[in-house]
Amino acid sequence: MRRTISFLVFFSILTLTEAQQTPQYSHYLFNQFQINPAVAGSKECLDLRFGYRNQWVGFENAPRTGFASVNGAVGKVKRNGTFHGVGIMFEADNTAPFSKTNVNLAYAYHFKMNRNMRASLGLFAGFTQYRLDLGSVLIEDGSDPLLFQGSQTSLLVPEVSPGFWMYNENFFLGASIKHLTGNTTKDEGEASLISHFNLSTGYSTAMSKTTSFIPSLLLKYAPAAPLALDLNAMIDFDNQLAIGLGYRNGDAVVALLKFNFFDAFTLGYAYDMTTSPIRTGSSNGHEFVLGISACPGTTRSGYVPCAAYD
Repeated sequence: MRRTISFLVFFSILTLTEAQQTPQYSHYLFNQFQINPAVAGSKECLDLRFGYRNQWVGFENAPRTGFASVNGAVGKVKRNGTFHGVGIMFEADNTAPFSKTNVNLAYAYHFKMNRNMRASLGLFAGFTQYRLDLGSVLIEDGSDPLLFQGSQTSLLVPEVSPGFWMYNENFFLGASIKHLTGNTTKDEGEASLISHFNLSTGYSTAMSKTTSFIPSLLLKYAPAAPLALDLNAMIDFDNQLAIGLGYRNGDAVVALLKFNFFDAFTLGYAYDMTTSPIRTGSSNGHEFVLGISACPGTTRSGYVPCAAYD
């Protein structure tokens, strides 16, 4: 009975934690597949991403996130313009005493909307394991044997997240839902995960023959939590170097950098300058993203490059 109640309390705490924030990315423009399964297969080649984010450096038990993904198209583009994309996404998020590991497989179906616009429907399906280090929790009454130092408890829940993606050579618009099923546990009570809604868009416009301006935004919403807005603006120099600034409402101003090297590699870096009151106890944050293209210099038949997120 004690263990059942502890699991329910644990799940309820996770519900509140998720309502406030899921792992966030300053370089979301360079990491769209991590938040939207419909992106799978939309790039020219097999696309790999590896990254690490350390938020609120210097703040005890600050959020730390590691992530990796790979996705690509399967088969040839058919005469009617349809094709399939698949991928896998991994994410490990730690905010002591809580941590979670998320593993999802992705499928996306791409099709033509008109001569100049494509779209895709995608789905993440997998699981998320939540863990609570009970030994690091401070309470007044330590008589509960489940709270002995070093003990842990965990939950494994299925994950289903659909997504929509629309794109052409200069524009993209995407929407996705995390925790679609709102997984619920019932036993001596009830608790459930809250669905999260993401909407992202961006546009690339030429400033000169070799320079482009790329504004973008990401809206994130969960019931019982304020609307979160990430607004980025980058200048791309001949698809070799991009610099920019970002703003996250109520949290940070972000300096952005992205550059290509050795043809197949792209490195992104973001420096978050905290603007919220937590800045008094931390020294901002860092995010690194490494992108690898498996077939540089080639063009897949029927592929539509998008300057806004490629």
